[in-house]
Amino acid sequence: MSRPPESAPRRIAILGNPNAGKSTLFNALTGLRQKVANYPGVTVEKKTGFCDLPNGRRAEVIDLPGSYSLQPASPDEMVVRDVLLGLQSDTPPPDLIIFVVDATNLDRHLYLALQVIELGRPLILALNMMDAADVQGLHIDIAALERQLGVPVIGISAAKGTGLDVLRDLMTRDVEPSLRHFREWPSHLQRVIERLEQRVPRLPTVPDRARRDVAVAMLLDQGEDDALAQHVSADALADAHLLARRLDEFSPGWRSGDVAGRYEAITALVAEAVNAPAGDRKDARREAIDRVLTHRIFGPIIFVVLMGAVFQSVFAWAQPLMDLIDWGMRAVGNGIGSAMPEGPLRSLVVDGIIAGVGTTLTFVPQIAILFLFLSVLEDSGYMARAAFIMDRVMSRVGLSGRSFIPLLSSFACAIPGIMATRSIDSRRDRFTTIMIAPFMSCSARLPVYALLIGAFVPNRWVGFVTLPGITLFAMYFLGIVAAVVVAWALKRTVLAGGLPLYVMELPPYRMPAWRSVFITVRERSLLFTRNAGTVILAITVVLWFLASYPKGGEAVRALEAERTQVAATGDTTQLRALDNRIASAALEHSFAGRTGRLIEPAIEPLGFDWRIGIGLITSLAAREVMVSTMATVFNLGSADTDVQPLRKILREAVDSRTGKLAYSPLTGISLMVFYVLACQCMSTLAVVRRETNSWRWPIAMLVMMNALAWLASFAVYQGGRMLGYGA
Repeated sequence: MSRPPESAPRRIAILGNPNAGKSTLFNALTGLRQKVANYPGVTVEKKTGFCDLPNGRRAEVIDLPGSYSLQPASPDEMVVRDVLLGLQSDTPPPDLIIFVVDATNLDRHLYLALQVIELGRPLILALNMMDAADVQGLHIDIAALERQLGVPVIGISAAKGTGLDVLRDLMTRDVEPSLRHFREWPSHLQRVIERLEQRVPRLPTVPDRARRDVAVAMLLDQGEDDALAQHVSADALADAHLLARRLDEFSPGWRSGDVAGRYEAITALVAEAVNAPAGDRKDARREAIDRVLTHRIFGPIIFVVLMGAVFQSVFAWAQPLMDLIDWGMRAVGNGIGSAMPEGPLRSLVVDGIIAGVGTTLTFVPQIAILFLFLSVLEDSGYMARAAFIMDRVMSRVGLSGRSFIPLLSSFACAIPGIMATRSIDSRRDRFTTIMIAPFMSCSARLPVYALLIGAFVPNRWVGFVTLPGITLFAMYFLGIVAAVVVAWALKRTVLAGGLPLYVMELPPYRMPAWRSVFITVRERSLLFTRNAGTVILAITVVLWFLASYPKGGEAVRALEAERTQVAATGDTTQLRALDNRIASAALEHSFAGRTGRLIEPAIEPLGFDWRIGIGLITSLAAREVMVSTMATVFNLGSADTDVQPLRKILREAVDSRTGKLAYSPLTGISLMVFYVLACQCMSTLAVVRRETNSWRWPIAMLVMMNALAWLASFAVYQGGRMLGYGA
């Protein structure tokens, strides 16, 4: 195996089971020098970063997806295997593997470690959470583990930074691969593997010892392994498929025999190297807490209350910062507006860019606080309990708790949530989860909710929570209910299938790794800010043009003539009213206004007018664009020279035809319900097309979600009017 040039950074992969703390270690080693992309040809997330080593060199660190086995049952596990075997295109095999295990669960986490050691690649075993092991009274003989495994072993605590200096020192050294084997195949299976091994071409990226694992992968392949097809001949794969069928017929247990053998070896390893206290070594306090948090009745109640507290905090904590940013953006807009001469350029900068992008930026504090809470809940171990609780609910609709994690990711953005469905084994369950993921209220919807709640929902306390907090929680809850209903329908019709078995591991409770938490908050906040500076900025400029041209129109000319007559009287009040009517008529005559008028008949029964219609159209690029659209539209549709808070503008907007308030609180609720259920993100549809390899599913998603959104919004608005809540 060739070594990289001395000047090139070492490629170091961090690997381990889910919940082992590998991402915490990755963040601790790389800090802020990270980037996130996808593996070539697949949508499994690839995180890379750089780490400075004591010898003055740098290491490129790769955070591989969490995995349980090199015999993959899901696409992300397949990526792990292909990277380690050197089969993943454009991703060279690592020069060193840091295998992270939970020191409190060695017997569970060593299974994959033994498989990776047998590949013949340099490896360091990092025993993470040694502080938790000490609390539980576990004594781990590191020297004994090194003797039995044949690899360096080091105890660390990634969250606290303990042992990381020693680990960095080990990362500079040339670690020799282990020569140990922990499992011997039965003789008849060994002959089959050796026969296939001879058909594996010699590849410079694959160690000779790993050729046996490639042969095993060929046996387990069911025709869906693109990496194998690129490196192994079609005849060899066909031969492997034939041999696998014969083994299934004459030796039905051959697939599980390796599992049993490895766990026998693990039992012997742990017995020699781990000295546990007498009795059950599990934390009794953890079990007592779990009995409450995962209780059939109390568990869901606690989950709902906790989520309600999160959404209440999103409003209560963020408001001062939002007001400060809002004041700053208005001050900037008014200052620039007063310094620039009147004309199209000032209108573009003040009414377009500053009003549109600036209004969107005011919602960054809410997004940061939301992800702060979600990251803390995940790092503390509670989210795994939430998945356990949701497994009971999801089993009623034909899914398992495995779908909960992709759905949870969709609260950030549906795109990584849909990508995360690759960890789901069943195609039917994967497609069902993909179809319901966009119902989760992503961070792009949060600015829309916050705008409408701030404009139309009074800030009153109801018990120990405020009405805005209750409303925000209700929107998120509505999306979850809609997802459950749609999943129930899909699993009983086009995606019918049996109830999947879901076996999960509940990680120990731990203090969040605050560095990792703040890195996550920073990444999400910067991502939203970058969108405001790129996508939203571009759309705002285009929208300003469409809302400003063509100039004139009969209505505008008639109002301008009337203004000339009124100007002679010196009536400033009437002049101001006419200026506002002229600006509104000019907007209505523009390209954007005409488009809004075109779709107005379809959305008028929902309580929306042509101005909201413009926002619905621009939201197809990104949902949060609706906020900048409304800011641009209303600033162009008003003669006021000052930039006004959008919430105030919406509350006071007047219908030019009736002279009454254009929007009521019922309109705001109806619009929020529409945004909860509608599919308004072209990027999401593109990812669904890629994941399902068909246009049928994204088209079905677009039609289904938007039809459901229209019907629900119609029911809310018309039902509210019947009950006397209309304007």
